[in-house]
Amino acid sequence: MSADKVFHPRSEGIPSEGVKDQYADGKAARAWNKFIGDSNQRTQNYKDFLIGLLKKHGCKIDSMMLVDEGFGLVSIDASDKMLKHALKARWEKRRNPKYDEWEANWETLPRDINSFLPGTQFDAVICLGNSFAHLLDEYGDQRVQKMCLENFAKCLKPGGLLEFRLCYYPHKLDTFTKMLDEAFGNRAAHSIYADFQPLSQVPVPGFYIHVMQKK
Repeated sequence: MSADKVFHPRSEGIPSEGVKDQYADGKAARAWNKFIGDSNQRTQNYKDFLIGLLKKHGCKIDSMMLVDEGFGLVSIDASDKMLKHALKARWEKRRNPKYDEWEANWETLPRDINSFLPGTQFDAVICLGNSFAHLLDEYGDQRVQKMCLENFAKCLKPGGLLEFRLCYYPHKLDTFTKMLDEAFGNRAAHSIYADFQPLSQVPVPGFYIHVMQKK
């Protein structure tokens, strides 16, 4: 099958064979860029919230936004087409060496990172949008999802932050909160925000942002 029909990870990680890449035609990437792109106020809200949080915790929405603010980035996506739209924006800044690291696979993340950045751990791991919901529950017990969360935790330095947006799933809030806590061995500080505000201040949020601080 062609690369436009299935996911092919760029690393030696586990491929999701036989799963159609629903973003291969580029329509979703173009729509995302139009409605959620840098010209939209929503991105400014992300920028203010995320960068403020990172700087508050002494850490050194999207990849381009953070790189432009002076952060070093490794950006990943299951769909090559979605990454290519980021790479197109990066190409316009091709003379800037800060835009060089982009690829990895969630299911083998620590190994993949170590292959090109040996011994590296990160100040922050950030997962926005609906990326997590695209992971397949191949075995019916969420083992893949749990493994990926544990991999995120392994990539963090002590004191590092995981910032995770869970979109539009209030019925999954308690379950996902427990999964995150367990991924960090029930030892991480865990804060939950609703629409960029403390959870208690928003009765019917559109989305949640979980912030974990690794011990």
